[in-house]
Amino acid sequence: MNAAGLTFLLSSVVAGLNMAFYQNIVTEGSVSQDEFDGTLANLTAIHATLRNTPGPKIEAMVDQNNAELSAHLSKFQGEWTSNPLQGFRDAQTLAGYVATILVKSGLHE
Repeated sequence: MNAAGLTFLLSSVVAGLNMAFYQNIVTEGSVSQDEFDGTLANLTAIHATLRNTPGPKIEAMVDQNNAELSAHLSKFQGEWTSNPLQGFRDAQTLAGYVATILVKSGLHE
């Protein structure tokens, strides 16, 4: 994965969480509305930062963390429709990894 690929795939995570059926994990009480909204806001902000950052600025950090990023993206993609709660948790973990990459790259989300 490279920086452009990460940006593209992160947009699919944000789009997935914006689907109406994800509100079921809030309705069922698995997560609070604040937790859900906060996670979505964080991912949206991270995605915006990635879109506005030249790839070479973060390419080395993306490459260094490729295995973890790819694993969590794969988990999310495998679970986002079949197990929305686990998909949501995977998205939260992914947000943490990407936020760490941005900080280590000298950027703020």
